[in-house]
Amino acid sequence: MHPAAVFRKKKTPLPSTLMRAQLFIFLTVFLFCGANHAQGSVKVHSTSTSRQFIVYGTEVRVRGAMCDLAERTKSNLLQVLGLRDNWKTPLVINLDYPRANLPEMAPSRLDFSQIGSGLKLQLNFLVTSDFNGREVQRELLRAILIEMIYRERTDVSAGSHYAVPPDWLIDGILQRAQGHDGDDAAQLLETMLAAGKIARVEEIVRQRRDLLEPASRKIHNAYSMALVQLLIDSPNGRLKLVQYIADLAEAPNDPMADLRRHFPAVLGHSSGKWWSLSVARLSASDRYEILTAAATANCLDRLLRISIPGPDGKTQEYALGDYAAFLKLPAGRGALRHLSQEFLVLGSRAHPSYRSIAQEYYDLTLLLARGKTKRMIERLARVASDRAVAERQGHEMDDYMNWFEATQLKTMSGAFSEILKAASPAEEAPARRRDAISVYLDSIEASL
Repeated sequence: MHPAAVFRKKKTPLPSTLMRAQLFIFLTVFLFCGANHAQGSVKVHSTSTSRQFIVYGTEVRVRGAMCDLAERTKSNLLQVLGLRDNWKTPLVINLDYPRANLPEMAPSRLDFSQIGSGLKLQLNFLVTSDFNGREVQRELLRAILIEMIYRERTDVSAGSHYAVPPDWLIDGILQRAQGHDGDDAAQLLETMLAAGKIARVEEIVRQRRDLLEPASRKIHNAYSMALVQLLIDSPNGRLKLVQYIADLAEAPNDPMADLRRHFPAVLGHSSGKWWSLSVARLSASDRYEILTAAATANCLDRLLRISIPGPDGKTQEYALGDYAAFLKLPAGRGALRHLSQEFLVLGSRAHPSYRSIAQEYYDLTLLLARGKTKRMIERLARVASDRAVAERQGHEMDDYMNWFEATQLKTMSGAFSEILKAASPAEEAPARRRDAISVYLDSIEASL
């Protein structure tokens, strides 16, 4: 037989049983390790109660705490704006731990872009030992506001420039959070107010927070809170603030002009007056109670007597109506500027019936400090008349409340308890004696 034929007929030998076992073990280990690697590369996640926040991370407690913080941040925003939850775009929150091969990872980073299905929002946090909850809330609130800005804008093309909420809006809303202690902010504003160095509202609107040092950031936070409060307290303030946020996507390059367009009542021609009043109210509202009508009247009496030193160093008291005399003094206008700040603070604490009177005195002292005396006598007479009316109405109201409590209420407040206690023994009949002779005499008297 030809050798070639023999070669063609020869078969390849099958692997032995040992070789087959080794191959089976190798494939099993390879598949098991590959499956474990695939599972390790996919992070587990938690979803918040409203299902808007999807948190990825390894620690379930950290994921739960982040879900709770995000929900509380959104709840505070909805309360400030007077809205119900109506989110459309979820926010993905990715929690990472420091890695030696990536030392340049940023503590936080917000990624947002337009994809085929709509807006994509992802917030990345680096979880470290000095994890700052306040800064985390700032980034959460920024992302939530971006979702609100583009909630109804589905026609944004991919790669477009996205608008971000201003720093004053984020910080002002965070300062108004429930449970936040505003006493520090009130003290800072009171210091600025006493020094007569209130920042202009334009400076607060245009200020970038990342350019400030820690001490200046605290002052910026306090001013931001006063600005948000001013906008909310304006006519239809919450609705206008919601509209302002929705229009940020098409806002002009001038942020102050855009804000004035949405809030013309308080940021128009008299924006300085309303801004100063908002700062003054906030500086006192967190730490003082509203004064009674009598206490407000006493404060007005004290402020309307102005002590001004003369050229010889002797101090003399003047009434506000004596402006023709003390305006000639070197220290006259400085005393009036200080007095105007006093009236501004009083307006924030005054009894409601005296609040407009305190604000009117604030306007008058500012005008006098600038040397403007036109129609000053008429305005002083009018505000004095308004005060007399307020005092008369206050006395009548007190008399009516005292009469109503003494004669109509079934439950006494205790204000008249001492008077009633003193009067009751005189009105009560003397106690009768119970001996035998007295009982006999009483029975004869009753039969007559």
